[in-house]
Amino acid sequence: MTLQMPLKLINWTLGLCLVASLTGCLNAKQEAASTQKLPDWVTSPPSNSSHIYGVGSASRIENLALAFAQAEQNGNAQIAQQLRTQVSQLNTQDTQVISNGNSEQVTKLQSAYTQVRTAPIELEQTKNEARFTADNYVYALQSINRTRLISKLSEQLAELDTDILRQAESITLHGEPKTADWQSFMRLIPLFAQRARYVEQLNLYSQQSRVLGEANQEIAGIESALNKALLHYGFDTSKTHLASQLSSALSTYGLSPKQDSVFTLRSKGQSNIETQSGRFYAFEEGSLELLSPKGELLGSWNIQARGIAKNQESALNKAAENWASQAIDSMFLWLTKR
Repeated sequence: MTLQMPLKLINWTLGLCLVASLTGCLNAKQEAASTQKLPDWVTSPPSNSSHIYGVGSASRIENLALAFAQAEQNGNAQIAQQLRTQVSQLNTQDTQVISNGNSEQVTKLQSAYTQVRTAPIELEQTKNEARFTADNYVYALQSINRTRLISKLSEQLAELDTDILRQAESITLHGEPKTADWQSFMRLIPLFAQRARYVEQLNLYSQQSRVLGEANQEIAGIESALNKALLHYGFDTSKTHLASQLSSALSTYGLSPKQDSVFTLRSKGQSNIETQSGRFYAFEEGSLELLSPKGELLGSWNIQARGIAKNQESALNKAAENWASQAIDSMFLWLTKR
């Protein structure tokens, strides 16, 4: 009995030491892992004139591929933020395309460009440069080659300028815009809208302090003539049932509402009102017609619109405004189609 007690005590002591040893090793490994050193690029991304870098992170999950996809997306977002800041600073400069002091012309042309459907600016061809996996997060280093993209955009801009020159070949650019040139002028709008988009993209990727992609004298002259045309080719809304709303919508699209103008608008429609749960639902339905200088029908569009408000008058006004906006939008798309 006296011989067995020390043996049990020895075994228990050895077991306790083994557990303590294993626990100590495990804690040491966990501490080493938790203090794992991050790569330098996580806190200090590379910097050079030909590339833009962004670092993104995401929570580490079992599906590492999905975690890294999120980290790369966040890295791309960081690149985009750098570019937005850069362009915001650049846009504080005066970049008006004409110098005759007629701010109304600039406003109308920019309004028309804004309404043209062009592809949105996107970060193209971003590349993953490195990845790192830590205990709780994953990191991704993303880059974009600004030099190659600037070269590509410059080529596209040059090709577009060639298209603009070709479209303007039959137009009389000096003096009062000719009525016969209205289609050619209208088809220039999407070309110049796309040009403005290319210039925006070009300066998005550029590091230069000056604006890139400025039009040469010939292209600037065509754009100035387009300015004059938009003021000259007015739209008479006096024969419409929503003259005020249509005039407002025309101005939004850079077009001039005025009487005795080149184009005449004609419309007819009807309004209906319904109530439900204490709210008024107004419906405007009708057609808009565009007449040529000779009184010929150029196009017609059937439009339906709705307005919702707590009182009847507001609902009817909203329906009328929505109808006019949709009608002019449809007409503008037709006028500027190529």
